[in-house]
Amino acid sequence: MSRIFFENEYVIVVPSFEDVARHKHSFCHIFFLGQDKDCDEIYVTGSGMLHTMPKREACKLFLMIDPTSDLAAYIQSNLLDGDKPKRMKTTKAFRCEEDADEETLKDSVNHWLTENGLRFGKDVNETVEDYRFVKLIREIRDYKHLEKRIDEIATEYNLSESRLSHAFKESVGVSLKGYLTIARLKYAYKLVMEGKSKTYAALEAGFASPSHLAYICKKQMGISITDVLK
Repeated sequence: MSRIFFENEYVIVVPSFEDVARHKHSFCHIFFLGQDKDCDEIYVTGSGMLHTMPKREACKLFLMIDPTSDLAAYIQSNLLDGDKPKRMKTTKAFRCEEDADEETLKDSVNHWLTENGLRFGKDVNETVEDYRFVKLIREIRDYKHLEKRIDEIATEYNLSESRLSHAFKESVGVSLKGYLTIARLKYAYKLVMEGKSKTYAALEAGFASPSHLAYICKKQMGISITDVLK
């Protein structure tokens, strides 16, 4: 079974799966690559880039990075140059202890990010200047609004649906619909990892049904939630 741990800016995934279909979503990725415990290469993808997971024997773990985070902004501006994923050597290797406990693994990832000069730890990317969208991002990160339609959120923010959607994309760089989708997926996985049923997780996360969750997961992540949890 894959191990999944949740931080504010990113999700850590230690995969048990392979054969991921090519897909794209709003998350950025850092895949840690190596033949043993020392990962001296990374494979980086940006928001909206078509990609798949590197072969399981080389990919020890990966990060799913919130596209509104400071870390995602740094990746887009400093590690990527174009619209394709990039493989590169690391300044400092990542020591991957796949069976490490949650806190140890989180500390190791944070230490590696710092050692390699990858900026992280801020609340919301500072380029998002509109206080309304900073507030909305924080609320969605706290798993609010997941059951709502965009027009319902727009009413709460005293905006039309079209104005909210356009202004959010312009300010944040990703669509509100896409951001809500990955937040719903993240919350569904969180609930399942806490021992809740997939039916409960799907409905609590704002999906119409378990089959709707399964469809969106396969489409967005290139793999079914069942295969991730095997």
